[in-house]
Amino acid sequence: MPAQMPENPWHKPRKAEPRQPLSRALIVETAVRVLDTEGLAGVTMRRVAQELGTGPASLYAHVSHKEELLELVLERVVSEIRLPRRPEPARWKEQITEICFEAQRVLTSHRDVSLVSLGSIPLGESQLGITEFLLDLLLQVGMPPQVAAWALDGLGQLIDTDAYEASVYAERIARGTDIDEYFGQLHAFLQALPPDRFPNLQGMADTMVSGDGDERYAFKIEVFLRGLESYLPPEPPAAGRRPGRERGRERGREPGRERGREPGRERGREPGRERGRERGRPASG
Repeated sequence: MPAQMPENPWHKPRKAEPRQPLSRALIVETAVRVLDTEGLAGVTMRRVAQELGTGPASLYAHVSHKEELLELVLERVVSEIRLPRRPEPARWKEQITEICFEAQRVLTSHRDVSLVSLGSIPLGESQLGITEFLLDLLLQVGMPPQVAAWALDGLGQLIDTDAYEASVYAERIARGTDIDEYFGQLHAFLQALPPDRFPNLQGMADTMVSGDGDERYAFKIEVFLRGLESYLPPEPPAAGRRPGRERGRERGREPGRERGREPGRERGREPGRERGRERGRPASG
């Protein structure tokens, strides 16, 4: 590589390359890079400003405080989550499971950012888009609106806590922890427990440590969705029909027509037949 020529003393000295002007988008992108490199603890106004080659005071013209910066970082990360093209009520549990795994993939690729989500209400555009999609899906299935609303709260916590736990284990591995050895020691500890005091833990040592992270995550989602399914009405509305849409149709019927129908009898079914079938039906996943 040839040596650099000196500046001509009769020419005006060249100025340093101009820095990219500060903007909220640039600050957020820089904060995401710091997050991916140093973790959430490293994302401070001072550290981001240092990365941008400026002082912290310059950032406050675009971001009010660190909490706002973290919320913007979370929204930027969540924007990477890919949703299905449209809700499919016929496979609502499968779609929710797919979204949960997609969210976990994105969150865990950005260290411990899920910790921000655990302490905030999702109001960013991308976050609201996910909420709207899931609400639409649940309402089309026939889930009562209140149940659907609270279910999303629980589902979000399930996703966030699992992603955060995954980030903790990833941090341990990064520091040199042999994860197989770690769980091997845990297994040996459970086997060594006194059986007279801990008969179940000692006897189930193999079972307690079985399954990988994805298998356990899928199990937690399935348990959640089976419980949620129990809130569905006996006969969910047809796909694409929202709860409450039938009310107007009910009002248009002749008064007393439904009263004349024999209690428990519908379209020729014998009273109690469906109830007996429901009790004997295995739980679906």
